Amino acid sequence: MNKRFQITAIAAVLMAASGSSFATDPGTFFINGNLGQSSYNSGTATNNTAFSSAIRAGYTWYNDTWNFGVEVGYVDLGSIHGPVNIDGISARATDQGKGPLAGLNLKYKFGNNWYISGRGGYLHSTLKASVSGYGSQSISGNGGYAGLGVGYDITPHFSLGLDYDLYRARARADGLQFRGYIGVTSAFAEYRF
Repeated sequence: MNKRFQITAIAAVLMAASGSSFATDPGTFFINGNLGQSSYNSGTATNNTAFSSAIRAGYTWYNDTWNFGVEVGYVDLGSIHGPVNIDGISARATDQGKGPLAGLNLKYKFGNNWYISGRGGYLHSTLKASVSGYGSQSISGNGGYAGLGVGYDITPHFSLGLDYDLYRARARADGLQFRGYIGVTSAFAEYRF
């Protein structure tokens, strides 16, 4: 297991354990979903944008101005298409990224029910590449993600907003390697219970 991931996981557990000292109100569980558009950093794709979705669940501790939480989830970064050249033969390729994630989030409340949020953590990305006439292969690796958002609490239990997340996808297998960034602009809904 990657040492950086182990250190991040230990830090997340320690911060989660100390969450009760952070909070002035009891915490709550949450679930949220994002729908939006991803943009792959790829020079060969003819269309480098795709439909993206994510679902996250976790626990949040509150105080008057800040919320601190832990989250786990799954992201589907969509598929992109583009030409490739293999041994002088042109073909069409499809790339798709997805994977589980785990991280921390923070919200700063201001104004009347508005907040800004930030998040970051670990992403285990799986990239599936299909090349016409050659078949397909999946490769996996450890990466990360970070994001910013703005939201509005419609009720104490429900909010809507907009996010921008940047995923660092890394994958390697059988001599194949991919390292790249995938940006996602999305709308989200969150329910707290």
